[in-house]
Amino acid sequence: MCAETHIAVVLVGFNSRDYLADCLSSLHRADWRGYSRAVIYVDNASSDGSVAMVRQRWPAVRVIENASNAGFSNACNQGAAACDSQYIYLLNVDTVVFRDSIWRLAKFLDETPAAAAAGNRLLNGDLTEQWSARRFPNWRNGIFGRRSWLGRNLPNCRPVRDYLYKDQLQTGEPFTVDWIPGSCTLIRREPFVQVGGLPEGLHYWSDAVFCDRIRKAGWEIFIVPAARLIHLEGDGTGGKSAKLRRWLIADFHKGAYRFYCEHYNLGPYHPARWMAKVGLGMRASLLVAMDTVRHARSN
Repeated sequence: MCAETHIAVVLVGFNSRDYLADCLSSLHRADWRGYSRAVIYVDNASSDGSVAMVRQRWPAVRVIENASNAGFSNACNQGAAACDSQYIYLLNVDTVVFRDSIWRLAKFLDETPAAAAAGNRLLNGDLTEQWSARRFPNWRNGIFGRRSWLGRNLPNCRPVRDYLYKDQLQTGEPFTVDWIPGSCTLIRREPFVQVGGLPEGLHYWSDAVFCDRIRKAGWEIFIVPAARLIHLEGDGTGGKSAKLRRWLIADFHKGAYRFYCEHYNLGPYHPARWMAKVGLGMRASLLVAMDTVRHARSN
């Protein structure tokens, strides 16, 4: 169980061999500054040779090979349970770490007892900002979200800057946030176990639910801007079929609904719960219809 290990790096993959290879190569090049580590790769029934590649090129990596796709959160929990380390580093396979990406997070947690978790500063492949944290959703950032039309076309308006902590990120100093994306989270094992790990049954929004539970348990969550990391966002699973795209749209809205109800503690008969269900359902149906039309025109 590698009980004396400082950091367990948990990777989850599904048909993402090339991204996985680049990620593992960057982990091999990283400067660990004396922190001991174990790398655990959980494979969700890939058919592209990912498992064979890892075993051949990185024999020190522990491989957990699932017979079927267990889902991201379930697989992360599997990996975290495989090593009783001090810290757990949840890392997407479509990432490339810099030499100082990990030890800076570990050092920050060592020095900040109130912090349950710390996230990297996310960069796109061209090293532009990807924006590394979010506030919990409300009606304003629902309209001015990072991927919304207004968010993309008015990136410097106050609601967008506030939602994505843009001003705080530019200071370069660590700061507290509501939630961080699950693509690169270093977390103490104690709060991870305390909240039961990542919420299973979710793909999108699992990280927001996870961070919400951690904060409600009395812990803080930080971004450490000096700890940069490249995230090739959304590329780790390769091309997406029409069926998968529509499933992702549905799952995004399912996760948003689950987060909203849990965050605001809405009982089964609360009017806001039903309004959210209807509104999110209508939005998901509209996006599925738009996706169908868009791809029909392109074919």
